[in-house]
Amino acid sequence: MSRPLLPLSPHRTYVPLARWCHALALVCGLLWPITDPEFNAPVFAETGQASPASHPLLKQAKRLIDAGQGEEAITTLRRFLATSPKPDLLDDTYLLFGAALHSTKQYPDALKYLRQLETEFPESEVAERGKLMQARVHAGMGNLDLALPILTGLRNLSKDDSTKREALQLSGDLYAQKKDATHAIQAWLDEVTLGTEDQAEDVRIRIRDLASQTSDKKALDQIRGTFPRSFPGDIASLRLIDLYISRGEEHQAIRQIQQFLVNFPTHPQTAKTSELLASLQAKLQSNQFFIAAVLPLSGKLASFAGEALSGIQLAVEANRERAGNASVGLIVKDFESNSASFLDDFSDLLNTDRPLAVIGPLLSKNLPVMAELAERAHIPLITPTATLPNVRRLGSYVFSTALTNELQAKRIATYAIKEQGFRRFCILHPDTAYGRELAKLFAQEVQQREGEVIAIESYKEGEADVSAQLKRMKAEDLKRYGLSVPVDQTKLTGKLTKLDKKIFYTPGFDAIFIPGRAADAGLITAQLNFHDMKVPFLGANGWNSPDFARTDDSSIDGAVFVDGFFVDSPLPTVQDFVARYKKRFQTNPTIFAIQGYDAAKLVLDAVRKGAASGEAVQEQLLNQPDLSTLTGPAAFGPDGTLNRPLFLIQIKRGKFQQVN
Repeated sequence: MSRPLLPLSPHRTYVPLARWCHALALVCGLLWPITDPEFNAPVFAETGQASPASHPLLKQAKRLIDAGQGEEAITTLRRFLATSPKPDLLDDTYLLFGAALHSTKQYPDALKYLRQLETEFPESEVAERGKLMQARVHAGMGNLDLALPILTGLRNLSKDDSTKREALQLSGDLYAQKKDATHAIQAWLDEVTLGTEDQAEDVRIRIRDLASQTSDKKALDQIRGTFPRSFPGDIASLRLIDLYISRGEEHQAIRQIQQFLVNFPTHPQTAKTSELLASLQAKLQSNQFFIAAVLPLSGKLASFAGEALSGIQLAVEANRERAGNASVGLIVKDFESNSASFLDDFSDLLNTDRPLAVIGPLLSKNLPVMAELAERAHIPLITPTATLPNVRRLGSYVFSTALTNELQAKRIATYAIKEQGFRRFCILHPDTAYGRELAKLFAQEVQQREGEVIAIESYKEGEADVSAQLKRMKAEDLKRYGLSVPVDQTKLTGKLTKLDKKIFYTPGFDAIFIPGRAADAGLITAQLNFHDMKVPFLGANGWNSPDFARTDDSSIDGAVFVDGFFVDSPLPTVQDFVARYKKRFQTNPTIFAIQGYDAAKLVLDAVRKGAASGEAVQEQLLNQPDLSTLTGPAAFGPDGTLNRPLFLIQIKRGKFQQVN
């Protein structure tokens, strides 16, 4: 047990009526919702003639806390403790100290006083108020998992409805902070039964706001599943309908509307929802063909999938706007929405909806099983991002518009040898799967073009010092082509020095390839210059960071890297795409967007040329040597990868410039 802040008498005197009024006042007004930091509720609510305590300093401290003057309240309470107060006033004092320190965000000190209250006065009428305040202090410190068990205990054990109600409200607030909407709503619904009708309405507004503002599909699905035929399941259902429509998932929106109409036949929104259903069904029926997008639109990869989907949507919308084009709709399927039934749902999509092509998945690991089903259905499967080598081995209906490591290595090697005349190279790569593969592929491309790789070294991502690797690289170079010349410094400066000779090193290689992250490349290039390895630097798409271009280190000036997309490209097709994308989505497109766009555009181009089935689309994708992409003419290679023109980007005086 901690040592008491003040020596206490072992005996305690209670005044039942006064203490009852005191407890009531505490219950009514000590705490305020953390969701609204501007709301400053009084520490004690004034009910009739009731007062927090008989001592004037405690009353003054209470008024100061109510007025938001926490520091002044703390000073007043310290003055009170200096008077050696009666033990029966210390529980109030500790509680007020906790409240004042909480209001000034002095959380550790607040906890000391509140734990003192809990330890020394476990039977006090204000003990439960102290626990509520402890929960708030933990929440203020970000320790939500420490606050919630305290609140659970109060919800289950307290005999006071006001205390239970406040604990439920705070529990809901904390669950909402944890993005656990279902538990937040359940806590608030339990709160409804303990208050007045006015209080209940306030709670319902709180729940309605939370459900309406939730944009996470899984959270909305959970709310709807927990409250399928009651409030706020109706709000979640309507929110899901809006979400599906905004993402172009019209098929899913229709299913959601149909379920809503069954579960809520007398809902105020039933008529409008029925009209929306008819409109969506008419729109879908008007489409001659469909493209399906199967992507992880919920979960950890949702942002990347959303970017790819945005590109797909832009291509479909552009096709719809061109007069004379066949009407092609978009079916969107969330890969993560129900993983247990996904294969059944995907098979049903292929065989029932019969899209001309499926765009997806995002990850290479999901390709094999989807490719097998697509092959059986004779429907092309085009992954916009998966970099699995040789996707064609999974079936003749599998294609990739992704930027692969093979494409990057081939393009940067071609630039270096054919366009710059470099012959000898060193490679310094991160010790990751990405880095190792790019290093291997680049070395193979160099050798195929009769070039030479002198040395290959690796480093750990984030490693600040690569001097050991550079020394080994230099030593290997000196064995072959590098020059090391000692020069007498006295002849250069005319002054005697401790080291009268300096070694001047001239690299025997023409360039160094660094396929790593921009953050690492910036550190490495500076060290290369320090070690007199002043050669052109080559990189891959991991360099595409504006912060890398803007670094103050001049060592990177002139460096060139390869990428699948450059938002500032002067190409008219890219400029038009970027302008349309920004207008539609209020942000710049990413490489995922362009790869999704090209995947959809290739299918739509096939339709304009007469393709009316999955087999016809596949034939055009396989045989057309000049497919139209945003970056220029392209064709699918024997491995199923789209051999699109890539961007060569050079760093010039703190800016990126396209060099091809």
